[in-house]
Amino acid sequence: MSAAATAMTARRTAARGGVRRERHDPAFGLLLAVMALTAIGIVMVYSASSVRSYFNSADPAAQGMEQIVWAGIGLVGLLVASRIDFRHLRYLAIPIFVITLALLVAVLVPGIGSEINGSRRWIVIPGFGSLQPAEFAKLAVVLYLAHWLDRRGKAVGSFWNGLIPFALVIAPGFLLIAMEPDLGTAGIYAIVAGSVFFMAGANLIYICAIGSAVVGAAWLMIQSTGYQLERVRSFLDPFSDPLGGGYNAVQSLYALALGGITGQGLGESKQKFLYLPAPSTDFIFAIIGEEWGLVGTLTVVALFVVIAYQGYRIAVTAPDTFSGLLACGITTWLAVQAIVNMMVVTALLPVTGIPLPFISAGGSALTINLAAVGILLSISRETNQTGSLRDAVFGVGRRNRRAHLPRAGRRTGPARRSARR
Repeated sequence: MSAAATAMTARRTAARGGVRRERHDPAFGLLLAVMALTAIGIVMVYSASSVRSYFNSADPAAQGMEQIVWAGIGLVGLLVASRIDFRHLRYLAIPIFVITLALLVAVLVPGIGSEINGSRRWIVIPGFGSLQPAEFAKLAVVLYLAHWLDRRGKAVGSFWNGLIPFALVIAPGFLLIAMEPDLGTAGIYAIVAGSVFFMAGANLIYICAIGSAVVGAAWLMIQSTGYQLERVRSFLDPFSDPLGGGYNAVQSLYALALGGITGQGLGESKQKFLYLPAPSTDFIFAIIGEEWGLVGTLTVVALFVVIAYQGYRIAVTAPDTFSGLLACGITTWLAVQAIVNMMVVTALLPVTGIPLPFISAGGSALTINLAAVGILLSISRETNQTGSLRDAVFGVGRRNRRAHLPRAGRRTGPARRSARR
């Protein structure tokens, strides 16, 4: 009787897509780091936006309360994403990617997209708020590439079956985001796509070719847009025009300098009194430096390091290629976006308008970031968390530039073909 029951269980397991690893607790280090950053974001959005919220609505807590609401929605998304089987996302990869491209086209249409400060990046939905399709595009391209590149297998390393199709896949999204114009987000979109391509086994020469093409296209767009060219020029010497092109960088550096080692104290920022532009979004890291000092900024950096370490560790110990590529793309997206924002605030990059993940005000970005972490947690529940720090840092791209993914958990033969259908 027991043998028959065992055989029946094995047949049912095979019908559901093959043998799977035993599920266990998710990566609590990743979860705690994200929860800490989200909590810091709520507090800092309230503090950084209080002055502008008071002038706009006579309620200094207006934007802070909005951040709490969006954080609640995002946490629900994180919980749902962490509990579902990440393999089911395969079936949503193509629809989500197509819908996202349609939204990127729609946002450029006058009357649908809302233009603010010369950029058309938002779709205003009455009674709901604004939607930024570029934020959803990051997750959409990671999900689609993880599904598509896993199916291509070793053909990823070829020119005609790897590089050319990959370029055709990412080019529409990159160009649509750049046309908003939002070159910062377009650059992150390309970097994230390139990281997934690399981990799938792409030739490093092809990666360099894609990078060169992206840089060349971005430079042509910068030269054709006056304010973006001015940003690059002011970046080289922001103090040459402290009240013009270099104003943002100068005020950001002033905020960090005023904070010193331990900061002015929570809520005691002076730069948020209409000196620092976008204090609750693009330059919130500067307000953290002013109110919490070097201690606060290093704490935020350390939390992002934890996220990067945990994310790449999940990627290199993932149970199959699809989940490994998905985890790599999500981790690269969050890590690179945080690095770019911090470099802009410290005047190491031109102003790009990139928010700080989990901390900057913004409903679209916060909810999609938390949902993406939920996917990482779902993958982590089936990973073999026995790797070391060295494995997480140096395991990506080893063995002739192919991802070091475990073989034992991969499905082969009929089970693998069944999972792909």
